[in-house]
Amino acid sequence: MPKKTKVIKTSGHKLAIAYPILFAINSITLLLANTIFPEKVVLGTHYIPVSWAIIHSMGTLALINILAIPFIEYLQEKKDIPETKLWIKNLLINFVGIWAITRFAKQLGLGVTSWFITLLLAIVFTITQTYGTKLLNNIK
Repeated sequence: MPKKTKVIKTSGHKLAIAYPILFAINSITLLLANTIFPEKVVLGTHYIPVSWAIIHSMGTLALINILAIPFIEYLQEKKDIPETKLWIKNLLINFVGIWAITRFAKQLGLGVTSWFITLLLAIVFTITQTYGTKLLNNIK
């Protein structure tokens, strides 16, 4: 008998709904971080206004998070991953995503002062995204 292949649980319409939800959560979180710590989290350049910097950088981070959802579900299906390890994987994805976005500060308009600030942002993004995806899971 041929092996049954598992189908990814998250359907296309949930991924399509997840993008604006993650984008909104990320944008509000980044705007608050910039408002509270403007010298640590810098938005905009000489050519890119703050609003476009938020749209470009958080759109990119939301896309990275959306592309990671099927991969995380595959790993969770293949191996029984507890919720804490799943949280750590999301933290790692956010950290690498924010770090990569800040490497293109002239193009995307987001800059941070150190890797420690990137780690703190990743922790805050992971916490807020966890609550946002719980909202998404309630959608039928």
